[in-house]
Amino acid sequence: MIKPLGFSQNIYSAQPSKKANPTFKGTQQLNLLTKTNIGNCADGFIGRLKVRLGNGSGEALLNLSKRTGMGLEEYKIYDDFERIIGEVQIKIKKFVNYDRLEYPVDPSHVFVDNLRNYSKPGTPYHNKDLPYYKDIGTRFLQIAQRRSDESGCNGNIKLIAKNESMPFYKNVIHMKEEFPPNSPFKFLHNPNSLYLPPEWKEALSKLKGGL
Repeated sequence: MIKPLGFSQNIYSAQPSKKANPTFKGTQQLNLLTKTNIGNCADGFIGRLKVRLGNGSGEALLNLSKRTGMGLEEYKIYDDFERIIGEVQIKIKKFVNYDRLEYPVDPSHVFVDNLRNYSKPGTPYHNKDLPYYKDIGTRFLQIAQRRSDESGCNGNIKLIAKNESMPFYKNVIHMKEEFPPNSPFKFLHNPNSLYLPPEWKEALSKLKGGL
């Protein structure tokens, strides 16, 4: 597990600092990340993300911030009241001369850790004071995939899934076990160790409209 960067979850105040309407308006400034090179962005606010409202009433625009340190990248999604909706940490693992490791393909990837949606009911980190937003996990994985492409890791992403999250990763994102019992690396078998197979990379990038 990646160690936290040491930034407080309360880096953004839980109290409203300004009037805001989280519902998506077609006329407002989007500032989406469609063409943004996330790796080139400085720490701080880097753009907006479109997600679905959990009550099914439409869409909302949320804010994305970035912070780097100790070889990690941390991303937080927060609303216009500066309340943190979700966060994730990623680590870029770029291998050089990977043939020496006897891997049949380049093992370079982005490792995803501590992915949390604080607004989702029924999860260990649920904040009952937040409205429910869908697609938070999907957006974080798309950010990890974008960073994988930008870093020369060919869109490869990996993670260790919690048991309660396995249906999402396997059935929605279509990730697979990295070391199944019948693989040459079966001694590394862990059913929760997942990777994104090549045939599902494009689907992830476009899922729920993409970034």
